[in-house]
Amino acid sequence: MLTINRGRCVKINHVKGNNFGWLFGGRHYDFFATILGFGNTYYNQVAEALPLENRMSVLDLGCGTESVGIAISRQLGGNVEIHGLDLSGTQLDYAAIKSSKSGTSLNLYRGSMDLLPFTDESFDLVVTSVAFCETTSEVRKGAIREVSRVLKDNSCFAIVDCAKPIMGLDTVMMLPFFMFKETAESWNNHYPDICRENNLILENEIYIKSYVKCQLYRKAD
Repeated sequence: MLTINRGRCVKINHVKGNNFGWLFGGRHYDFFATILGFGNTYYNQVAEALPLENRMSVLDLGCGTESVGIAISRQLGGNVEIHGLDLSGTQLDYAAIKSSKSGTSLNLYRGSMDLLPFTDESFDLVVTSVAFCETTSEVRKGAIREVSRVLKDNSCFAIVDCAKPIMGLDTVMMLPFFMFKETAESWNNHYPDICRENNLILENEIYIKSYVKCQLYRKAD
């Protein structure tokens, strides 16, 4: 089943983040992402880094074309409830097409990650993958507050984002890309402090790429 919710959303504008349009969104986004090294292998690595369990409810913030959600569903054999939220209608429309082709059940919402249309303690896992770097610092901090609200106690939040790189060949090749995508919070590793202020405690971190880090936080009960 596919649900696209366009009714409960905030005013969409570019101030909130990168609202990928037709030229850089949808299938074009997936094409360019694959060229930059964010293809199926990357999304499978993200899914493998997450504490996945059958029948869990997952929220993907800044879901784009929902490659992460599809990878998570594939890992769990479809025995999972995937919710994806994004600013871009173009991205969500293509996510719906991918959902139909892959047989993945998705619930898609258009809105901003700092104003979530969900009740308290709704999700077993929240993830965001290379989406924080497309927003403002204000939105990122608001999103973390919202994650703490909608996440169940003792459940996890995964921030996958560009980070201060470790040396590697792909670092040299992708230097122009991640230099434009870096944020003060990621480069200076401020996310643990911001999350701690919102009752989210860092449990583990790994590099998925030499310039992309996955930090796993758990909500204290």
